[in-house]
Amino acid sequence: MPRRASPAGPGVPSDPGLLSIGALSRATSIPVQTLRTWERRYQSPQPARKPSGHRLYPASLVGRLRKVAQLLDRGHRPAEILALTSAELDSLLSLSGVGARGAGPPVGAASAMADADGPAFREGLRAVERFDRQGLMDILRANWIRLGPLQFLQQCAAGMMEEVGTAWQSGRLEIRHEHFATACLASFLREVRAPFDHQARGPRVIAAMLPGDTHEGGLLMASVILAVRGCRLVYLGADMPIGQIATAAREGEVQAVALSISATFPPRQAGKAVAELRAGLPRHIPLWVGGAGAPKPPKDVERFENLEALDERLGVRP
Repeated sequence: MPRRASPAGPGVPSDPGLLSIGALSRATSIPVQTLRTWERRYQSPQPARKPSGHRLYPASLVGRLRKVAQLLDRGHRPAEILALTSAELDSLLSLSGVGARGAGPPVGAASAMADADGPAFREGLRAVERFDRQGLMDILRANWIRLGPLQFLQQCAAGMMEEVGTAWQSGRLEIRHEHFATACLASFLREVRAPFDHQARGPRVIAAMLPGDTHEGGLLMASVILAVRGCRLVYLGADMPIGQIATAAREGEVQAVALSISATFPPRQAGKAVAELRAGLPRHIPLWVGGAGAPKPPKDVERFENLEALDERLGVRP
């Protein structure tokens, strides 16, 4: 007896492992209209098509989209995560302690540092005071998932370092505590940036600081925004000679240079250094400047007042 033609039509197998968009929606709890919107905006997930135009999806997509849904519930945006591989989604989920069994973050950690005037925020300071790295990292992970990248950086990361600095000035903490907190936060920011670095396909951007400027926290936070927005980072870091930044930009097929200037950097020196770097860069390469110590820039330099302004510059939010 001759084999029957596939009811799905040419090029689309008759396979019980294929799901309609309605079945995929039911399996993942993601509305049909949302799946269509993602396909249109982000080209993910991509279906096969019947001759009638109806969408068909592999059943293997269900697990991946469930991970996407979990991350959306924790504040991430579709544009940030739909292009990630399943392994990279797992990496982000693991930062909150969410594993195969769906375990959540440690009890109480999700609210820690949410309110700088409340008792929960002070849990972070107590972790710093005790040199409790695991406790501090748990608090950071929980807030990263709960708030999403931009709000985490603005509310949690920046707030934590401000509180640590205030506690140091008041004598409650000492320089060893400030260094410990800074090291923990730097390690965490590099960790959460890594999955976005791996899948970045956007413009190549240098991230650097001026010579003598060693307070790297602001640059690390800006780098997370750049990576989330798909930029391919050339991270040069703190205390970089101006000539070396300019040479890296000329030789590395770079589309922009992002410069972070800390509040401790001398203001007059900052203005001169920014002008010198702008003069050393090819005219077609934009120079972006931010940070608490960023001077009023010349006309051909773009200054960002905060991380939200940088985020908006890099792309319209979905």
